[in-house]
Amino acid sequence: MAFWWTLIVLAFAFAICRFLLMLIPPNVPSIDIDASDELDDGSQTQESGFIYIPPKGRTQQADRKVKCYEAATKNYLGCFPALTPAEVKDRVAQARRAQKVWAKSSFKQRRQFLRILLKYIIEHQKLICE
Repeated sequence: MAFWWTLIVLAFAFAICRFLLMLIPPNVPSIDIDASDELDDGSQTQESGFIYIPPKGRTQQADRKVKCYEAATKNYLGCFPALTPAEVKDRVAQARRAQKVWAKSSFKQRRQFLRILLKYIIEHQKLICE
């Protein structure tokens, strides 16, 4: 009798799996993407790129520019000058000096500064979002 129960349970499980597999659509939906800003050679137009298409192979660093894209929409924002290693070290040193000043400030000073910053962000939120 235990043998038949095992077969019945397996058959029932098989039927449930077959039913669940029938619910899955055979074709996966796809999304059409506007690639109208892509040139024939595969590169993007510089004005208003819509999709980030990474270049094939290594990029040239001769022009010392960094291409920037908006993270949410992949819109092309423009090229900005790349920093040299000496400039990066200078910026890190500036940040360390600023952190030492911030660490010496009191809680009251920090709170006042953060409130001023909050007020500025709220008043200029549309500009910041753009």
